Amino acid sequence: MNRHISSHGARTGPRRRHRVAGAGSTVAAFLAFGMAPLATAPAAQADFDDLFDFSWLSDMLNPADAAPLDLDPGAALGSEFDMTSFIGQWFYEPLHAGMQWWITNPFGELINNSINDLSGMYLIGNGADGTLLNPDGGDGGLWFGDGGDGWTSDLPGIDGGDGGAAIGFFGNGGDGGAGGIGADGGAGGAGATWMGNGGVGGVGGAGGNGGDGGAAVGWFFGNGGIGGAGGEGIAGSFANGGTGNGGAGGNGGAGGTGGTMYGNGGNGGKAGVGGDGAAGTSVNVNGGNGGVGGNGGAAGTNFWQNGQAGIGANGAAGGNGGDAFKDANGDFLGNGGNGGAGGAGGGDGAAGSSSVGGSPGAGAAGGNGGQGLTGGNGGTGGKGADAGDGVGGTGGVGGDGGAGVAKGGTGGTGGVSGASTGFNDGVAGGDGGRGGDASGAAGVQGVGGNGGTGGAGGISVAGQSGAGGNGGDGGNGGTDDDTIQTFGGNGGAGGKGGATNVGVAGNGGNGGNGGNGTVGAGGGLLSGTHAAGGTGGAGGGPTATNSSGIGGIGGNGGNGGSGTGWRDVNGDVFTDAPGTVYSVGGNGGNGGTGGALLGGTGNAGGDGGNGGNGATSGVSVGGNGGNGGTSQIGTGGHGGDGGDGTTTGGNGGNGGNGGGTTSAVTEARGGDGGNGGESAGVQAPTSSLNLASHGGNGGNGGNSSTNAVRFGTGGGNGGDGGAGHLGADGGKGGNGGSGGTAGAAPNMGGNGGNGGSAEAGNGGTGGTGGTGGTGIAGTAGESPEAGAGTDGGKGGTGGIGGNGGTGGTSNTGNGGQGGTAGTGGTGGQGGGGGRGGTDSAGNGLDGGNGGTGGDGGAPGVAGAGGTSTSGADGAAGNAGVDGTGGTGGSGGSGGNGVAGVDGASSATGVGGDGTAGGNGGNGGEGGTGGTSGTGLGGRGGGAGGGGAGGAGGNGGSGGTDSDGVGYDGGTGAAGGNGGEAGNAGQGGLGAGGTQGQGGFGTNGGRGGVGGNGGAGGDGIGPANSAGDGGDAGAGGNGGTGSPNLSNPGGGSGGDGAAGGVGGAGGDGTGNAAGGDGGTGGDGGDGGPSRFPGDGGTGGAGGAAGTSTPDGTPGNPGSAGTDGQPGPVIP
Repeated sequence: MNRHISSHGARTGPRRRHRVAGAGSTVAAFLAFGMAPLATAPAAQADFDDLFDFSWLSDMLNPADAAPLDLDPGAALGSEFDMTSFIGQWFYEPLHAGMQWWITNPFGELINNSINDLSGMYLIGNGADGTLLNPDGGDGGLWFGDGGDGWTSDLPGIDGGDGGAAIGFFGNGGDGGAGGIGADGGAGGAGATWMGNGGVGGVGGAGGNGGDGGAAVGWFFGNGGIGGAGGEGIAGSFANGGTGNGGAGGNGGAGGTGGTMYGNGGNGGKAGVGGDGAAGTSVNVNGGNGGVGGNGGAAGTNFWQNGQAGIGANGAAGGNGGDAFKDANGDFLGNGGNGGAGGAGGGDGAAGSSSVGGSPGAGAAGGNGGQGLTGGNGGTGGKGADAGDGVGGTGGVGGDGGAGVAKGGTGGTGGVSGASTGFNDGVAGGDGGRGGDASGAAGVQGVGGNGGTGGAGGISVAGQSGAGGNGGDGGNGGTDDDTIQTFGGNGGAGGKGGATNVGVAGNGGNGGNGGNGTVGAGGGLLSGTHAAGGTGGAGGGPTATNSSGIGGIGGNGGNGGSGTGWRDVNGDVFTDAPGTVYSVGGNGGNGGTGGALLGGTGNAGGDGGNGGNGATSGVSVGGNGGNGGTSQIGTGGHGGDGGDGTTTGGNGGNGGNGGGTTSAVTEARGGDGGNGGESAGVQAPTSSLNLASHGGNGGNGGNSSTNAVRFGTGGGNGGDGGAGHLGADGGKGGNGGSGGTAGAAPNMGGNGGNGGSAEAGNGGTGGTGGTGGTGIAGTAGESPEAGAGTDGGKGGTGGIGGNGGTGGTSNTGNGGQGGTAGTGGTGGQGGGGGRGGTDSAGNGLDGGNGGTGGDGGAPGVAGAGGTSTSGADGAAGNAGVDGTGGTGGSGGSGGNGVAGVDGASSATGVGGDGTAGGNGGNGGEGGTGGTSGTGLGGRGGGAGGGGAGGAGGNGGSGGTDSDGVGYDGGTGAAGGNGGEAGNAGQGGLGAGGTQGQGGFGTNGGRGGVGGNGGAGGDGIGPANSAGDGGDAGAGGNGGTGSPNLSNPGGGSGGDGAAGGVGGAGGDGTGNAAGGDGGTGGDGGDGGPSRFPGDGGTGGAGGAAGTSTPDGTPGNPGSAGTDGQPGPVIP
């Protein structure tokens, strides 16, 4: 039969189809469906719904039994029922097999050709496969038929053809053709419009991308096509001018989308691995770099909910770097190539209902670095894909650094893991790659490569987020020949934990361990940091500003590497002792910072790594322990222990500072310091390194929080000093951490560490105890609008100081001195008194008294001196003192008096009088300072200021009646008096009955201004007179100021207020007499104090009323008397 040529111009050609066993049983059903378009139209009364009646499916699957199909999942499948798979396996596939049998057998071809010829259209049949001249496959028939496959390219750089579409009602899209070398595969063709699967994407040629799978566009059923695989990267070569670098791997094609009602998305195509770099040659001595791995193909989505998305493909590994060229003696002449980065995982489809059931791909491993004089670096791990609905993909591990002679390659960084959705847990980030080893050589120092950094953990919105990947270990220096100086590489840092919003953030990854070497760390022979453990990764934090979840724990620092011993054959370093063996342990890595969610909860910092040990023979020095990680909301991490050495022990790491917490359950103390390493007592020969024989000092304890809102729970303890053997002294104990700001219970300072013991040397000194925490501040008094201010609360007691550490013991030397006891914490400040309000009469009410300051905390116990068997015992530590008493709270200010109400003006009568202004309230007393047994009493609180008096109300204006008589203006009211200042607080009782300083005084309240008199009404007519102006009110008196209790001076007395202005007399018209002006108000007196207030100015008298020439003018009012200044209080 003739095959359809698509719009791509494909040529006709044979198409091989494998016959499906049993397909003949479906022919009747297929013909019944396939010939339906040619049949007579149905009767008019037939329902449209009959088109979608699939009851005939039971007859087709089991003609002998036409009973309804049993869809019970247990009976049919034996597992969870999947309608999409059921339709595909038991309905579509048999029908499709029957269709292909019909299309490809001679009898069917005869009938189909007749139908196509009669219609003049290509209705039934498969599309033609693509060719070189027409690469794309042809489209299937308008009714039935598959699309043709795309042409497979055998030409470099030429893409494969796309598969043809099944444009009819029923059929599969054609498969895409494979690409030539370096070219992409063709895309799969689309499935039919009613039922049909998308075609498979074509495979990419070497380094080419795979074609996308075809979409299933059928409205009833269809699975998306699988994405084509990406081609593998071409291996690097220097031939024909090549660079030697490996080619990138091809990306996998994306899976096609599933059908509308039923159908699964296609799986993403497999990614191609990166090509390896070429080995160096005599012309190109350096190895080539590895190629980048391809990215996995993304999964196709299901169009609706009756199916699932496909599977995202994993990324492909990066290619390895090539080794450098070696000469005839086997010695490297160049450097190794770098490893290629790993490919990223393919996604699981777009977010939403169309992504249900898919899974994202994982990132791939980075390639390893090649070997050489300097090893190549490892490639970065690929990123895991984010999940559209579910768990994210895992990040790939970093590639290992290549081995070198002088320097090992750096390990690759681990890949970041993809994000998870909803309550799904996140996944851990990829680990960093290991650093490459370095052998060193005669006259050449060998330095191991550093480990790679771990990748960040995957985010989870509401579940447990993924941990950060661990840092890679540092590479080792060669240790076979102890005459060669080699040094370990540093461990890589741990990755950061995944963030969260309302879930639990991921923990930070642990730092990698430092590498070993003959020397180990630098030890004064090589600058820079070597053999050190990596820093722990930070705990995960928030994804939003105010996330309410839980922060992640910081990762632990890696341990330092060890020195196996380098022999100074010629005495270059140890000039008096050629042949001395020398080694140094690496320092431990610092712990990671604890994650903090400011709207939720934080977590602890990571512990510091232990210092590495020196060799057990010769002269060796232990590495220092790493510091504990800090925490913003949580406990600080513990310091790592110092490493042991034959000569010098390493110092312990300091504990991390703790953060504050608002929870009574959450610990928020400082971390403990690490213990010092031991010394075997070997005395170092003369050298430029200035080595001394002693045990390592203990690390200091971390401080607790000083945040005023989030409280700490105690300082960390200092670490113990390391023991000294033979004639070495013991190490000093670490100091205890400060208690910080106390919460509901006072915080203790951390205890000092014990001094290290000794044999013939002196015992170590005990550490100093930490200062106790500051007491919590008293609560502030309330300030009601209509009541007196309430008193402030008492401040909390300061925390107890930490105990001093015990001095180290000794056999024949002297015992160590005990540590000094920690000082008690300062008492908390008393709460301030509340401001006074105003009563119903408009008078200000008194302010509240300030709270008493908290008592100072008790000191710790001094450390006992170390004992000695035959030497002198050590002295006990110095005693501590009580903490300073807390400052008393300030008294609250008195309330201000309310201004009086103005009198009402009248148009025909006497003006109304104003009401008096309210008096100001008295200020509150300052709180007494806190007491201290052996320390200083707290300062008294400041006095509260007196409230200001309210202004007097103005008199209303008089009116004129109907007869022309003017009425008097109203009288202005007096201003309110200012309130008295409260007394300053007394200082707290301190050592020997000595009080702390008293509080400061403050000012009395200012008097209120007197009200103005109202104007008199105008008079009209000869027998009448105008009204007189109203008298003004007196100004209020100033309040009394309070003195300072500790120093001369104090608050000023309040100033007296000015009297009001008298009202003007009314004017006479028509020969009426003018009114008299009102009398001005007297000024208020100033308040008494060491600095008294000024008296107020008397108010001016009112102006006289005028008259016509025949009338009599009024008299002006008298001015008020000035107020007197306040008396001086000594």
